[in-house]
Amino acid sequence: MPERDGPEIDVSSLKSSRIGSVMQDFVAAYWMWLVVALLVGGAIGYWLLRRLGPQGGRAARVDSAPHEAVALAERTRAAVKSAQDEAAVSASTIEDARLAVEAKAAEVTRIAASAKAAEDARLAIEVKAAEAARIAAAAKATEDARLAVDAKAAEVTRIAAAAKAAGDTRLAGEAKTAEAARIATAAESAEADRLAAAAEVAEGARIAAIAKAAEEARVAAEAKAVEEARIAKAAEAARLAVEAKAVEEARITAAAKAAGAARVAADAKAAKRVRTTAAAKADEEARSVVEARIAAGAREAAAKIANDPGVAATASVADAGTSHPGSKPAGIAAPPDGETDDLKLIKGIGPKNEKACNALGIYQFRQIADWTPDEAVWVGHHMAFPGRIEREHWIAQARLLASGGETEHARAVKSGSLVVDGSADEPLDQASAELLAQSLPAQAATVEGEDKHAGRRPYGLASAVGQPDNLKKIRGIGPQNERRLHALGIWHFSQIAAWSEDNVKWVGSYLAFAGRIDREKWVAQARDLAAGKDTEFSRRVAAGKVATSKDDGANG
Repeated sequence: MPERDGPEIDVSSLKSSRIGSVMQDFVAAYWMWLVVALLVGGAIGYWLLRRLGPQGGRAARVDSAPHEAVALAERTRAAVKSAQDEAAVSASTIEDARLAVEAKAAEVTRIAASAKAAEDARLAIEVKAAEAARIAAAAKATEDARLAVDAKAAEVTRIAAAAKAAGDTRLAGEAKTAEAARIATAAESAEADRLAAAAEVAEGARIAAIAKAAEEARVAAEAKAVEEARIAKAAEAARLAVEAKAVEEARITAAAKAAGAARVAADAKAAKRVRTTAAAKADEEARSVVEARIAAGAREAAAKIANDPGVAATASVADAGTSHPGSKPAGIAAPPDGETDDLKLIKGIGPKNEKACNALGIYQFRQIADWTPDEAVWVGHHMAFPGRIEREHWIAQARLLASGGETEHARAVKSGSLVVDGSADEPLDQASAELLAQSLPAQAATVEGEDKHAGRRPYGLASAVGQPDNLKKIRGIGPQNERRLHALGIWHFSQIAAWSEDNVKWVGSYLAFAGRIDREKWVAQARDLAAGKDTEFSRRVAAGKVATSKDDGANG
């Protein structure tokens, strides 16, 4: 049943109240007419008593005649009749009053019934009106609720539309911003590509100029070599002619002195044996003297190092070599533990030659790699084998080993397949020296302005030994710096790992960002990578998380 908006009407209580009111009115009317009838009856009786009482007294005192008696009887009868009539009238009046009261009561009952019916009808109408009002109120409430729901739905729709419009506006703004950022990024990328292309063109031109200069130098060197060969050939031809002439003269002389040939031959043979024995003895004595000088210098150097560690180990042998051609290389005091190289990895250096180098203060590959031609001449004469250092390519081997590379001889020694003993100090024959030269990788060409930079250029290879390393795994080296390092002959992590302070200084100056290599720790990174370890940066590069084309910093 739907709820009513107004107060609920108690119909049964309302009906009972109306009936009770009508019954009260009826009872009140009944008692009122009863009281009226009693009053009327009492009034009539009082009137009869007053009328009959005085007349009876007067009859006793008067002597009446018969006619008075008759008259009295007549009057009595008349009074009785009058009383009867009045009684009848009173009874009739009372009956009429009763009937009137009953009629009134009936009328009252009818009126009460009519009033009740009217009241019931009115109450029914009121109930119906109240129900209609309640239904109307419920309908109005329902309509209001519907209107409220519709209004709320319209508001929600309006808010959703406003939010959608705001979202569309925001998305449009974001899309516009993203498009602007994309255009800016594309422009920046295009500019970076343009700059990279320009730098690459410039680098290509510089490399082409370097290659051209190198080619011109090579052609000039070849022309010079051809000329020198021609001159040497002419000199050899002249020498051969002289020798041929001398042979011919000797043959003529021998023919003329055929009689004394046997004696001369015997004397010559004996003299040759004497000369050969004397020469061998002289060479051995000279070598013993050199070794004695070296040993004495080593002992004196050791004594000086004990008194003053800063003095080079070769200070004591300086006086012994002042007569050698060339210039003596600078030596160092014994390096710290772990920084002494195994010089026996150089083919041509055995235990004895290594001790001789140590006596000169030479302990590391980079020292031999830095020798100048004059210094190589000096050391060759000092160790009693002039020209051997150049013929056995000590400097080239040392440069490769100092840069982190390996020769076949060094690999064999490290693997243990070749034992270095006293025979390693013996000179190489011509065929072995030529094979060694062929096995060494070609060195990188000189670059323009190489001598203008402080420090010393590191040893470079004309091409990579096997597969080149990805130098971009070193933080600070991007594609452009990698190309410039390749132009210097730097292809492998081991080469950078072997750089000395002078090498770092030279490369920093050449690449026009002095101090950056130390600051970004290129050498330390290269050592880890050369040892097979990954750095945090190299892992990011391998995962493709580093835009190396934008992380080059080639301009410093």
